[in-house]
Amino acid sequence: MKQKTEDQVVIEYTRRWFENSRESIESFSTTLLIPALEDAGLAEVDHDSVENSVEAFKRWRRAASMRVGRIIRGQKPFPLAWKWAWISCLPHDYQVEIRRELMAMAGSFYVPLPRIGMAPGADPVAAVEAVKATLHRVSQEFGELQAHSQPAHDGRYDVNDDPLEVDRMMKEAGDLVEALLGEMTALSRGTGRPMPRMRMIAIEIGGE
Repeated sequence: MKQKTEDQVVIEYTRRWFENSRESIESFSTTLLIPALEDAGLAEVDHDSVENSVEAFKRWRRAASMRVGRIIRGQKPFPLAWKWAWISCLPHDYQVEIRRELMAMAGSFYVPLPRIGMAPGADPVAAVEAVKATLHRVSQEFGELQAHSQPAHDGRYDVNDDPLEVDRMMKEAGDLVEALLGEMTALSRGTGRPMPRMRMIAIEIGGE
């Protein structure tokens, strides 16, 4: 089976959001994506013309919607530089699933690092700040793994196990590993204690 590409993953989840909400290509393009691209320095909008002319505003909306629509329909290539700005415009749950799939395609886990604040000029060691604990997520993911662990119910794994059940169990196991690594990272960053097995899990504590 041909593996999906990164742009296909992003577009697939974007379409799912449209199907399950009132969001449209036009609203997504003009109120979310274009401003995000502007903030990232990836697009320029002539705001004077757009804001002072109804016709110019309509043309701008139509042009933006048509371009994004062609990308979503596969008529134009997905601009690689737009990837993270595009993803950031989607609801949080969709962002998480996209990032998980993209990291899996790269042969890795998705382990979001906790954000911490620090006063300008502060000693990064002396100024370690509290990080929110999310141990409940580990418990939730473990519960999901148990709920979808049918392949393990006979005490062994073999070729007779249902492939769909195996795939779901492996997904839930991966989600649990990500949750555990994320909690370890938060614990380390919030307390200033070194993370064990650094070489094995290859996480850099010092940056986002």
